[in-house]
Amino acid sequence: MLWNLPHIAVPVEPLFYIGPLGFTSTLLLAIVNALVIFIVFFLFANRKKLLPGRVQGALEWLVQSMLGLCQEVAGKTKGRKFFPWVFGIFIVVLLANIWEVIPGVETIGTINTELPGCEHAASAGLFLADKSISNCITPLFRPPSTDLNFTLAIAVISVVVTQIYGWRILGAKAQIGRYLSLREGPIGLFVGLLEAVLEVARIISFGFRLFGNLFAGGVLLLVIGFLLPFVGAIPFYFLEIFVAFIQAFVFAMLTLIFLTLGTTGHGHEDPEEEHAAELQHEKQLRVEQALER
Repeated sequence: MLWNLPHIAVPVEPLFYIGPLGFTSTLLLAIVNALVIFIVFFLFANRKKLLPGRVQGALEWLVQSMLGLCQEVAGKTKGRKFFPWVFGIFIVVLLANIWEVIPGVETIGTINTELPGCEHAASAGLFLADKSISNCITPLFRPPSTDLNFTLAIAVISVVVTQIYGWRILGAKAQIGRYLSLREGPIGLFVGLLEAVLEVARIISFGFRLFGNLFAGGVLLLVIGFLLPFVGAIPFYFLEIFVAFIQAFVFAMLTLIFLTLGTTGHGHEDPEEEHAAELQHEKQLRVEQALER
């Protein structure tokens, strides 16, 4: 073999500590992830051209497609309100997933003598240049999506934003009534409490779905690279890019669906649509009265 299989661990090893808090490789790459997104869209917003280039055209297509999807699912008014959150989650998760296929990520780092069998490893050396220490590396960069803290944080944001919009659009009484209501008797109360439990379960489902897929994908690339160096992992890179996009899209779409459902009251039409229908009905009555005169 050209190199030893790197040490694979679910917990992320801290690179250094800031007081009692560990600064991890996933946190470092999450910061880089945010900076890349900010720089790209900042440049895009300030350098728009009448005849867009490839990058601007791709970004405009992505934004318009996601906005159209939000409006199709949630309606024109609510779709525009939900779009920043849905698109933000999509682009952050997508780029966080894509780091997995970037050369050097999870393969370049520092020697960790605390790993099993690495007690006498040299304090210097390159990952690919020295086979004897290639399994003693603590990665300097690790994809944020392979850290359960990151995926659970995104899931919490998704659920909290859904609750905030529910309170703003439905009002406090209707929002509380989704979970605590005696109008439909004990069955209605039980269903409401079950829905409250599902809100918490949604966080766990979101977080572990994304973490499991991306962590497994990273392990797959490492193992295939160990068994078939250089060329063996190439087909799997394309597979991981596809999985990265699908996972980001699914995460964003589930957020959009939950936002839509979370801002729709039980047993009646959407408040915005109901109000619009009432205005249209009043307008029609006024027109009919004017014609009769």
